[in-house]
Order: sequence, then C-alpha cells, then structure tokens
Amino acid sequence: MQATTRNRALSIAGVGLALAGLAFAASTWNGVGPAAGIPSAVVKRGDVRITLTESGELRAEHQATIQATNDKMIVWMAPEGSYVKEGELLVQLDSSKYVIQRSSADSGLQMAKAQLEAALSDLEQQRNAERQAKLEYEKLPALAEKGFINQNEVATARLAYEKVLSARRSYEAAVVAARANVERAAQEVNQSQLKYDLGSISAPRDGLVVYARVGDPGSNRKIEVGMTPFEGQDLMYLPDLSSMIVETEISEVDLSRVRVGSAAELRLDAYPELAFRGEVAVVSGLARRKISKVTGKPTGLKVFDVTLKVLDSDERLRPGLTATAEILVSDYRDAIYVPVAAVFLDELDQTIAYLRKLGRVEPVPIVVADSSDRVAIVTDGLEDGQEVLLEIPDAL
Repeated sequence: MQATTRNRALSIAGVGLALAGLAFAASTWNGVGPAAGIPSAVVKRGDVRITLTESGELRAEHQATIQATNDKMIVWMAPEGSYVKEGELLVQLDSSKYVIQRSSADSGLQMAKAQLEAALSDLEQQRNAERQAKLEYEKLPALAEKGFINQNEVATARLAYEKVLSARRSYEAAVVAARANVERAAQEVNQSQLKYDLGSISAPRDGLVVYARVGDPGSNRKIEVGMTPFEGQDLMYLPDLSSMIVETEISEVDLSRVRVGSAAELRLDAYPELAFRGEVAVVSGLARRKISKVTGKPTGLKVFDVTLKVLDSDERLRPGLTATAEILVSDYRDAIYVPVAAVFLDELDQTIAYLRKLGRVEPVPIVVADSSDRVAIVTDGLEDGQEVLLEIPDAL
C-alpha cells in the first residue's frame, strides 16, 4: 500500500493538552532506504488523560451591580481593587445643581416656619383679646341691673366682643395657610435632598471594587472619573469572592466530548505555577459565532459557551484574570498510545502508521479511539514497544 503526500497526514490534534509529563522516546533513523533521516517514536502503554485546553476569564459567580442613578458626570469613585464595607460611598456623581436647589429649598422652609410662628403669635394675641373682651362684657349686665350703667353700654360691649370673636377666624385661617406653606417647603427640601442623595451611591454589600467597561469589545475601556454615564449604566461590580467561575468556550466539534461535571485543572496567567481544581458547571445548548479578539466581530467558527466552577479558594483568585482550563475529556487506563504525528491517512482515507521493523518500514492499518493535540489512543494495529515513524517516508 503506497502512502500519499504529506498534506494527507491525519489531522487528529484536538485543542486540549495531554497530561503533563507524557513523553515518547524518539529517535532518528540514520540508515539507508526510504526511512533514512526520519524521526521515530516508540509505541507506549500506560495511563493517558485526554484534555481540551481553552482560555477564559475568571469572574465571581455572584456579584452586586452598581448602576448610575442619573446622567450626571462622575466626580469620584472608590479605587478599583479596594475592599469596601456595606454603606460605604462607592460613586459620587456631580450634584452641584442639587446643592443649589437644596440651599434654596432650605431658605424657603425657614421662611415658611418663621411665617407660621408669626401667625401662631397673632392667633395667641387674638385669643388673649377674646378673653379680655369676654371678661369686660360678662360683668356689665350685673352693673346695668344695679343702675351703675345703662343698657347702651352693655350693647356696645357685646358688639365689641362679637367683633373680636369674628376676627379669630381670619387668624386661624392664616395659621392653616402657614402650616401648609411649611409642609410644601419641607417637601421641596426632601425632594432636593433626594436628588442630591441619588448622586451618592453607596455599597449595598461588602465586596471588592471592580470597574465596569464601556465600548466595543475591540476598543472598550474602564469607567473612570470625568465620564458622564446614562441612567442605569453599569459603573462597577462588587463580586462575591467566595464563589468563582471561569467563562470559556469550546468548538462545536468538541461539544460531544464535554459534559457537566467533567473535571478541569485551572491555571492563571498571573500565577502560572499555581493549579486550581475545577469542574464543568454549565454547557450552553445554543451555538454562537466566535468573536474575534482582534476585530471584535463574529467569525465563521461556531462555539458553545462553557462555565467552569472553581472548587478551590484562594485570595489570588480575582475577577478579570485570564485563566487556562484543561478540561478532562477521557481518562484511559493501560492504553496503547503514540504521538499524534505518527498517525496518517493513506490514499483510501484509511488510518495508518508507518511501522519500522527489522530495518524495514511498512504501513499498517490502525484504529484510533481518541486523541489530543499530542497523543492518539490506538486500540488495534500496534503493540507496546514497536517503533513508528513521525513523518511519511518518500518511498517504500
């Protein structure tokens, strides 16, 4: 069976990595013949972990979102990365307009209160006048009966008392009006205070300050002092660091290989020496177009979103850090495996390997059950200790 050219070599490599430390004893054939100078590897038997390697971003599973309460300019923000307590000031929006309104409303309230006090004082004076007029009127009838005064004087006193009584209504009405003015002025103060308070955004819970981003994926930037957000726009987040996840994606060709509950090993670009345990928590049921990190636009590739839950806790696990995830696809025990570079397709699209035996090279059909970008699991056609070529010989 004659092999085809190199561009028909089987492309089995997945996007994952084999278990670290997996290696093959490779050599170069320096004899004569069609395999002269071609590197080779020894077929191995052992335990093999097939993984998919994907990059993603670390974030908190739960977080509080802080949004703009109005469309005023940001004049102050709590430093990103700082830890705040519930009730602490997070964002101060420009409230100078409402400071003036509140000052004016305060002045109006003080004036209304002063007018109420004056109206109450006038009403009290009126009541004193009523009591005095009543005393003077009530003693006159007895004097008239004794002949000390005439009835005309009694009638005059009665009219004066009735006049005083009738005047009280106007004083009482003035007090009612003054109270209403105070209530209206107090409402204006409360409204201006409320508008002012809307510019001061406090932390609804304890948490780490993480600034939101604005703009297109390819040109976005973090929220900063001096920006004028729209009402309801995300300004920052307070993540719960006790529960972290990694958001990544897999190719549609790998969808059947990843399941909820699959184990994963996570490494942070910021701390590459550390490894954290994880597991697949969510696999999206809908495909989407992969977004180019360069252009920020959809590409022709289809991917599925995957969420990995971080099972370990560490203070260095911070939202926004780039993480590399090795998702365990298969775990083979006592399996026959070769470098993926040793697997080819012949002209009939059959999977083969080039076996070197007793100084000769011959193509042999093999059955590949699984692969990563480094190794292929062979279930038929090869045996432990055999030698296979890593390149197609020019001729046999």
